[in-house]
Amino acid sequence: MLSRLQEISLIARCVAADDRRAFGQLVNAYSDPLRRFMLSLTKGDYALADDLAQETFIKAYLSIRSFEGVARFRTWLFRIAYNEFISHTRKAVPLQSLDNLTDLSDESDPSELPDTDNTITTLEEAIQSLPPQHRATIQLYYYEKFSIARISTVTGIPEGTVKSYLSRARKRLASLLQQYRY
Repeated sequence: MLSRLQEISLIARCVAADDRRAFGQLVNAYSDPLRRFMLSLTKGDYALADDLAQETFIKAYLSIRSFEGVARFRTWLFRIAYNEFISHTRKAVPLQSLDNLTDLSDESDPSELPDTDNTITTLEEAIQSLPPQHRATIQLYYYEKFSIARISTVTGIPEGTVKSYLSRARKRLASLLQQYRY
């Protein structure tokens, strides 16, 4: 991962001189974590994860001049990626099914989440069975080491809701893994 100063220097080169090599360094620095995040969101669909990651980098390159530097470049990039995933999901899912994707209110109980079949034996399988927002928060918090505030920035979800999603996801994962432990 690049330091904030390195990021700023590379971004300045991209903006001032349209330096594609500088942007290439940003891509190299953040490609693996971004692809890992997209792979989690797409439930292991490598081709889709790669397509969405590529779209993310294209959009980032085309809009690098609008990067304000308030958040880290990595946070901004993950926000673009998350939006790409949501956009793709909305196009791919019939409108009546979108309620399942976007309506996970604070009143929902982890035990009310859809049951999965009895083949869950690993943490990764359990994570993949979570709803998209829960998968995203778990991925960003535990794998990418983002703070609650940064997750809120990436997903556009209020911090309190991020905490709630993390709590529910942990409970659901514990329940799933406990079920199949014996």
